[in-house]
Amino acid sequence: MKKIDFASEDLTEKMPNKYAAVIVISNRAKEIRENPGEVDEKERKVKPPVTAIKEFKEGKLKFSDFDIEIINEERDK
Repeated sequence: MKKIDFASEDLTEKMPNKYAAVIVISNRAKEIRENPGEVDEKERKVKPPVTAIKEFKEGKLKFSDFDIEIINEERDK
């Protein structure tokens, strides 16, 4: 099993709301699980959440400010 060096502080470096970051990462992991052809052969051997976290750390995941605002509103209810 492959491990990656990752801490919760890494979430807030790329996105100020760590809960929104978790949602972005989990959505990407779901995309990878449903369509593994999107990632290269080497990454297919790694579990989707690990690949999604690596992509997040590398800045490959795109997310809109609109989505983040919705998440913040839901959290504040």
